[in-house]
Amino acid sequence: MLIWWQARTSGFFFIVGLGGAASADLGPLLPALCGGFTTALVLLLADAAAGPAAGIVAAAAVVALPGFVALHRESLAGPPLLALVLLMASAMIHAPRFSLAYGSLAAAGGVFVATDGVGLPVAAAAWALVQPARRSGAWHRVLLALAPTALLLVAAHFIGGAWPHGVVYRWHDGLGRALRAASAMLAGQLVPPQVRPPVRAAVVAVVGLAVISVIVAGWRRATPAAGANAVRNAIYPVVGLIVAALVLGLAARTVLVADAPEPDLASMMPLVVLGALVLIVSAGGAWREWSPTARVAAVLVMVVWFAGRIAG
Repeated sequence: MLIWWQARTSGFFFIVGLGGAASADLGPLLPALCGGFTTALVLLLADAAAGPAAGIVAAAAVVALPGFVALHRESLAGPPLLALVLLMASAMIHAPRFSLAYGSLAAAGGVFVATDGVGLPVAAAAWALVQPARRSGAWHRVLLALAPTALLLVAAHFIGGAWPHGVVYRWHDGLGRALRAASAMLAGQLVPPQVRPPVRAAVVAVVGLAVISVIVAGWRRATPAAGANAVRNAIYPVVGLIVAALVLGLAARTVLVADAPEPDLASMMPLVVLGALVLIVSAGGAWREWSPTARVAAVLVMVVWFAGRIAG
């Protein structure tokens, strides 16, 4: 409801052929529904991996991200891509051998929804390959994961897709500029806007290091032993594969496609949301093992961050 109301008041979305108040009311429905779907998936994944408290905190943190509501208020391609990425991660975690399912989601995201998702089929194929099975069975799943991409590429040639016709491919040097743009976008999601330079750079570095430390500690605690939380064990390699594939896809687009756009909010939000999900899962899984001092510090950081978001 919050996202729908924000998008409706901005007047950015409308439905062609439908005029007046009906267009203003119905136009923002797609990004709003995608936002609700994304939030629900984050809650369910964090709940399954670390308990209901982690699910609630993860969902609240994602909605409170500086770019979350802004993305759903201003972009028509970013929200569906973000929802597809979360749905793909859920399929990879809960149905790792059903490669046709998450391969289809990857193909839809990278071919039809947004060019920012061009790397998703790589993550789908890699996850299908590493599943335990006979060698022939593994390659069979890889083919099933990549088949939807091949079919949708053919379909997009005739009916169109996220990639416009006549794209020019040539090597050019734009990776440094793209990295700076992506870094600035990620820093804006980590630290409230009230923190100004030159203190901002130090705060971003400290917060980033703390986030990485908590995630790495959670990943090291994951164990394949019998009785272990299967969702928590799977969430680290799945998120790692998707993040790596998205980054590689964005880098390839930057250096190989002429006039490729720099990474923007729609490009970065899947990485930010997946990072927030894994961070909360890692903290929730280790919460009982933390000392009282560490718990108090974590709560204070969370309260300050949420307060900064509300004030901002």
